[in-house]
Amino acid sequence: MIALLVLGLALVATAEEDSDGDGISDAEDDDDDNDGIPDGQDTDDDGDGVPDSMEDTDGDSDEDGIPDDLDDDDDNDGVPDSDDPDDDGDGIPDLLEDLDSDGDGTPDALDDDDDNDGIPDNEDKDDDGDGIPDSDEAVDSDGDGTPDSEDDDDDNDGIPDSQDRDDDGDGVPDSVEETDGDSDEDGIPDSEDTDDDNDGVPDSEDPDDDGDGVPDALEGLDSDGDGIPDTHDADDDNDGIPDSEDNDDDGDGIDDEDEALDTDGDGTPDSEDDDDDGDGISDEEDDDDDGDGIPDEDENSSSALSASVLFTSLFALLCRVML
Repeated sequence: MIALLVLGLALVATAEEDSDGDGISDAEDDDDDNDGIPDGQDTDDDGDGVPDSMEDTDGDSDEDGIPDDLDDDDDNDGVPDSDDPDDDGDGIPDLLEDLDSDGDGTPDALDDDDDNDGIPDNEDKDDDGDGIPDSDEAVDSDGDGTPDSEDDDDDNDGIPDSQDRDDDGDGVPDSVEETDGDSDEDGIPDSEDTDDDNDGVPDSEDPDDDGDGVPDALEGLDSDGDGIPDTHDADDDNDGIPDSEDNDDDGDGIDDEDEALDTDGDGTPDSEDDDDDGDGISDEEDDDDDGDGIPDEDENSSSALSASVLFTSLFALLCRVML
């Protein structure tokens, strides 16, 4: 009797739990913590900083009072578990849910060092430490059942790999991560592959063979040799003057205005190009036309300020001469 009473009180407490205090119990609330991310997509429903995958211990992912093993839709996202690749809605595909190569309690999908060998996965040739090089295993970053070599969107973030600068979504740019000379991981070295990034465009016609977002024409261009390509460097020649204020970005002694500016190296000068940085976003919709990490609004303001300062200086000089 006492056990039933305790269980009843627990169920009532669960039903009345309201993480964001909006008057809607978590069991009925589609966004428990009111962070704008539906619980079906949120990896931390109640916003307490503890991932749901580590916090849910009662076996009821959506806190609807129905245990997951009896629930046809564990995360209450409207997709039956039989069709849902992530039943509990914690952001980790079911295929990878229990995969924890080093047994440290952190699933491989969230672990930076799957086999705990001290070598970060982005530098490790054998992430799971099974003795089989990753290049020989079928890599499937998003666990959707389609190997990355055949998947147009490896990390399932909605951005095609041909436009994504971080195909596998591990936070490390592809340009930094790609070290084995096989951009699309299809087993054919780029030197022998006629379509390095497997985007359907032959390398002979592709302005960005490896699909890392950096045009081939600028791929190795690093004016100051600091390891950051000019396309991502806010100070190309490392002279202490931001490119947005520098009249000679690459420090070659030729003013930028005297050089044909072609940010994405596609052969079309920026003045005639509808997409200066070749990122697939037209300049009229792009907040950063040249892809240098500095919003156009800030660059234009800086340019306007510089012009104003120059005009004021010239006017003052003219006044002094006249006097």
